[in-house]
Amino acid sequence: NQRPYAHMTRPRSQLGAAPDLRILEIDVLRGIALIGIYWINVVIFAFPHGAYSLPILFGDAKTANLTVWAFSEVFVEGTMRGLFSLLFGASTLIFLDEAKLEGRDGLNVVDRYYRRCLTLMLFGLVHAYVLLAQWDLLYAYGLLGMFLFPLRNLRASTLIVLGLLLFVISDFNTWSENQEGLASHEDLRGKTSRQLAEYREESRQGDLEEMELEFATYLSGYTEIFLGQAPAIAEQQSSKMYADHLFDIGGMMLFGMALLKLGILTGKRTLMFYMLLALAGYGSGGLLRGIETYELWLAEFVSETRNPSFFMPYNISRLAMTLGHVGLVGALMKSGWMSGAANYLAPVGRLALTNYVGQTLFSVLFFYGFGLGFFGYFERYQLIWVFLAVVVFQIITSRFWLRRFRMGPLEWLWRSMIYGSRQPLLRERSL
Repeated sequence: NQRPYAHMTRPRSQLGAAPDLRILEIDVLRGIALIGIYWINVVIFAFPHGAYSLPILFGDAKTANLTVWAFSEVFVEGTMRGLFSLLFGASTLIFLDEAKLEGRDGLNVVDRYYRRCLTLMLFGLVHAYVLLAQWDLLYAYGLLGMFLFPLRNLRASTLIVLGLLLFVISDFNTWSENQEGLASHEDLRGKTSRQLAEYREESRQGDLEEMELEFATYLSGYTEIFLGQAPAIAEQQSSKMYADHLFDIGGMMLFGMALLKLGILTGKRTLMFYMLLALAGYGSGGLLRGIETYELWLAEFVSETRNPSFFMPYNISRLAMTLGHVGLVGALMKSGWMSGAANYLAPVGRLALTNYVGQTLFSVLFFYGFGLGFFGYFERYQLIWVFLAVVVFQIITSRFWLRRFRMGPLEWLWRSMIYGSRQPLLRERSL
């Protein structure tokens, strides 16, 4: 069967260089995902962890902070990570198609594919432990990516069913955990409004105490932060991997493979299709995420006092919102309204690994104690300016870099490790 991206032309490469298929739609989506991930991560780096989900716990500008939090919960939280995971699943098929262009035998293709995954896991270990990125995605992508190779030839419909199955399992596990948590606080249901308010205040005081400990840690030196985060990182890369990431990230990867096979990620569908996809995704996902966000606000962000009837399927709702993003971008690109912006977003996506790690480097040096020490200095809404500064910088530098170089520095290192030889980095000069 013809690949959905077989119409794409391959740039003329230098002798000995790995083939490099470029798909503008995917580069743009990856750039948007990377920018959206930093919208979330800048808060994670700047605030104590307890304050991430408790906007009233930190800062004085209550209305502004709540507005930014609500926007993030509905449109960004989980959906940009989902889009990034979806695109990684698609990149699996693109990488294998590049390998076929070389005419290599099957063993070499398998060897390079698994080298790709193993080296990404190595990047993840360095990113998480050495660079202090506690919520690193690279390790999970490398590990789960190894399971995608045997699934490469499955039909798109089969991949979608498997992805939905993983999401249903994940949401059932989340629902069960929530029910257990509510059962342990059964006595709260019979309390008066005043008693509930007192409980919330006690809970908030406990969160404040935990925040004080985090301030002491993240405003200290590198060693103290490293030791403070190491247990949580180990949990993320072990038990959390099989209890959550397998279903969360793995499901999105399967959807990414399916959407590539269906031509949805490569601009092969009609304008009407993308418009309907955006409408359906935002309509259903926005409703689910909106209700959950509103209900959490009513409970004053204390989960034990929430109404159990409003627990929503997290992964299903964020899948819908992610598909809404895909539909919107697809419609804008199909209509030509995004042609100018695509020239700025695509380079950010092409340097995704470099920019992702670069965001971490900046944040660690800007917020943590061994750097400039701005941890906890800004309110949530003020972090928008930090976010914009980093994003604008990466947009400018990505465009400038790709004028001279074929790929980003970390992309070059990754490819060189995959192919076992130093890959060309400089662009060929026109004669």
